[in-house]
Amino acid sequence: MKLILDIVMIAIMVPTALIIFFFEYPKKWREKKYIFGITNRAAFKEENTAVRIDEITAECRKQAGIILICSFVIMLAICCIPDYIINMITWSVFVLLDIILLMIPLMKGNGEMKSLKAELGLVSRKGVTYTDIKNAGSVHALKISKIIVPNILSAVFFIAALLSSLGVVNLHGILDGQKAYKINLMTGMSGAFLLVGLMFIPIAVMMDRFRNEVISEDSDINMNYNRAKKKNMADMSVLFAWINTISIIVMIICMCFCGTEMLYMAFCTVYMLAILAGVVVFYKRQSVIEKRYKKETTIDVDDDDNWILGQFYYNTNDKRLNVAKRIGVGATINMAHPAGKAFGVIAVLILVGTFISLIYIGVLSKTPMSLRIEDGNVICHQMKDDYVIPISDMDEPTLGTESQKLNLHKQSGYDMEPMYKGKFTVDEQGDSIIFLNLESKNYITFSYDGQTYYLSGETGEETVEVYEKLLSEWKNR
Repeated sequence: MKLILDIVMIAIMVPTALIIFFFEYPKKWREKKYIFGITNRAAFKEENTAVRIDEITAECRKQAGIILICSFVIMLAICCIPDYIINMITWSVFVLLDIILLMIPLMKGNGEMKSLKAELGLVSRKGVTYTDIKNAGSVHALKISKIIVPNILSAVFFIAALLSSLGVVNLHGILDGQKAYKINLMTGMSGAFLLVGLMFIPIAVMMDRFRNEVISEDSDINMNYNRAKKKNMADMSVLFAWINTISIIVMIICMCFCGTEMLYMAFCTVYMLAILAGVVVFYKRQSVIEKRYKKETTIDVDDDDNWILGQFYYNTNDKRLNVAKRIGVGATINMAHPAGKAFGVIAVLILVGTFISLIYIGVLSKTPMSLRIEDGNVICHQMKDDYVIPISDMDEPTLGTESQKLNLHKQSGYDMEPMYKGKFTVDEQGDSIIFLNLESKNYITFSYDGQTYYLSGETGEETVEVYEKLLSEWKNR
């Protein structure tokens, strides 16, 4: 499992880091619309100023290159961590920190470009917005049916998987017979993919409704430029919708015949790589559009100061909630908008909650499981009393050996090798309550309140000792 995780993370993170580096730190800044989030302009291409910008971009690219190389080295180092839990937590933290670190030189470049603007006397005119009235609101490229159709198809396959999970139809096990946990997993994964597709519909519509940008005093040029940009975004939206749908269809068909962990990881990897490939195509097409439609107006639209570090938009004079990003793909939130502020708070809470969850999982994985008999109950403890089972109401307990041979499949709970806790399917015999450390080998099993329990302590000796005491109290109840 650890090896699969390492392979998947490297397959995703290496191309992601390379995309950030090559698209956000280009050598030919003169051809770009923005330089580190600052609007490119004719004044920047004058001889002395251009030399200064060459130095800024070269230094930032060098720093980003060093961070990129260090990232690859750290990825290899993470693969050498033997403990699966620590490995997983380290990858989770690394993904976030690596993306932030790769953006630091860009943020530095943004600050230096703003300083250069001030030296040149290029002052932003805050709150000034220009609109081409002739074509305002009339340029759209997205045909909503093209993004709804693949989602309808996704929903059909998800419903089929759901009906199979509920036992209404026999979709699973077409060849060799699939187990209940596999069809439930298939249903859950297809549902998650469908949710992503449905969430992308309003995002695509929002991007198609962006305010038209003014690059010329000729309305036809403005219309063609904005139509080309929105056509590129619409094509990307439709492409992502079909990637999502094809992933669901192929996944369900394949999982009807096999359901290995390698297959699940492979689907996630191929899916992410396909999305990244789509982003690359979008970037390249956008570059072609920007080269073809150069700014041809004396109108100076400058809101650079409203972009914090070139990435976060904050403009109290702009009533829009969403604006096109200057760095990256898609849209970002106007943090000055009331809804934008609420979104920012939620994002921070999610980030903090994620780190707290990772810390909790890390601590939990290092906290031993223990069993004890107390006040006529069997008590399962790990950081807290997870289960308290009355001895008087349970069926006769038995002692099992070789717990590692149990065929465990999680329905809900915790399954970090070697500790398993929660509701599991055991040897395909329905749901059971599991509280096992597989390193102890011995385990206690009994039935209580219509469910089967499998329990063990930190060691085999502890488990046997608790079993003998439990059996004695059960006989004397």
